[in-house]
Amino acid sequence: MRREGLGDSLELMLDTICNTFGGIVLITILLAVLTRNSVTSREKELQETLERLTSVAQRDRLAAEVQALEENIEVWRRSEGDLPQQIAELVREKRELEEREREIRARIEDLAEQQRQFAVREQDLRKNLDDLRREIERKQRDLERKTEELASAEARATFSIVLPQERESTQDGPALILRYDRMYVWHEYDASGARLGLNVSEFFVLDEKFNGIHVTPRPERGIPIVPENAAAIVDRLRKCRAGMDVQIGLWPDTFDTWPIFREAVVKGGFRYRVLLIGEESVLVDRGGSDSFVQ
Repeated sequence: MRREGLGDSLELMLDTICNTFGGIVLITILLAVLTRNSVTSREKELQETLERLTSVAQRDRLAAEVQALEENIEVWRRSEGDLPQQIAELVREKRELEEREREIRARIEDLAEQQRQFAVREQDLRKNLDDLRREIERKQRDLERKTEELASAEARATFSIVLPQERESTQDGPALILRYDRMYVWHEYDASGARLGLNVSEFFVLDEKFNGIHVTPRPERGIPIVPENAAAIVDRLRKCRAGMDVQIGLWPDTFDTWPIFREAVVKGGFRYRVLLIGEESVLVDRGGSDSFVQ
């Protein structure tokens, strides 16, 4: 009886322990299940809150962008009315700037060309200046040499000249014009030496008036005053048969050949009375003159 009682107690104790352990396990399982469900619910709640906050932020951002766009649209609408005029003004300014650019480029090219020409001209002027300086130096040396030669010649020689003497003449010889380096006989003469009138073969008649005529020598007529014509000059004067004292009107353009003529007539035995005539002067034959010859 005792053995049976002890076995029952042990079994009862084991049953109690098993039941207690099973309850603990069951409670643990229930707690695990409940805890898992609670965490999942919290995570879901947090996820929903996060999504809601994200949506609110996106909504606020989009609202701000929409407001900014609306403000930009309003500004554009206000300025839209002046846009064509502004575009036209910009086009005009662009054309003006392009034209100004072309003018400036053309001016730059002109200035560059002028600069090149000035450089060439400067080189030429410098060369001419150098040549001129060398020529001046050469002339200076020549002048110094000639001055020395003149001083030496003056020291070595004494010059003396004999001027022609004037003498009174009673003859009224032929009248001559010396012009264009030629000798012209003013009048024609007969065999006895008397005047017959104007020598129209050697003179042009420019004007005729009641008190006289205006004449001028023919440039292609007369006798050229050159050394080889000395005999022809003397022969022409002798043919006049008007005496050996000649009256001469001498123009400036024949000053250089006067020595040739003078030598020819003096060697031919003639004496002369000379009157110097200005370039624009007029020689008038009124028949009166002094009686001195050389």
